[in-house]
Amino acid sequence: MIIQRYFWGGIFALLAFGAFLQFLAILPIVGEDWGIFHWFFIGGVAYLLLTGISNVVYEQNFKFLRTFTHELTHTIFTFLSFKSVRHFEATSHKGGEIHVVGGGNMLILLSPYCIPIFTIFLLLLKPLLQTKFFPYLEGAIGFSYLFHLHNNWLQTNNRQTDIKKYPFFTSYSFITLFQLLFLSIILLSFVVGLNAFVEVVVGSFEKLWFTVLHFQKNPIEAIQ
Repeated sequence: MIIQRYFWGGIFALLAFGAFLQFLAILPIVGEDWGIFHWFFIGGVAYLLLTGISNVVYEQNFKFLRTFTHELTHTIFTFLSFKSVRHFEATSHKGGEIHVVGGGNMLILLSPYCIPIFTIFLLLLKPLLQTKFFPYLEGAIGFSYLFHLHNNWLQTNNRQTDIKKYPFFTSYSFITLFQLLFLSIILLSFVVGLNAFVEVVVGSFEKLWFTVLHFQKNPIEAIQ
């Protein structure tokens, strides 16, 4: 069982390496015109400013929102795993919890630390809106993604029961993999739209496969 748990950590680490190569590959594409991220960056800055204000005025509200988002993410991936939730609790002062009937799996337990549910929802909403609403939506995407990163910064640590459920190597490899995938998807979506979901995942596998096949022949060439 222990070997199996570390085996999956190795698989996730390899996939994360492929996702990292894909992230490097899309940087020249998205970097051709950083102006398209104008409202995205404004939304991110707005979150940082609001967070500063919240430390004085809305601290408890933000604590509740962070906890609620964490437990909501658990819940969403519980349903996607065809399981049910017996109990849901989120508070601003004593954290939160959900009870999954039959117990959780890795995706249920670790998804709050690496999957930006609000940002994904906004990305999926974009094709349904008229272009005149894009600046507001792109600002909201930046706001939600900074919220996600801030949550991860505050909540991801070795004391978390979810993370301790598996070997740290396995948990952090899983988290790193999905953080890299969604960072690439978000950036590339400003260029190719929802096709970014497919292009990033397929591109990550292709670059990993190419690297594995060519590493022994020429290590330097393989990672380029």
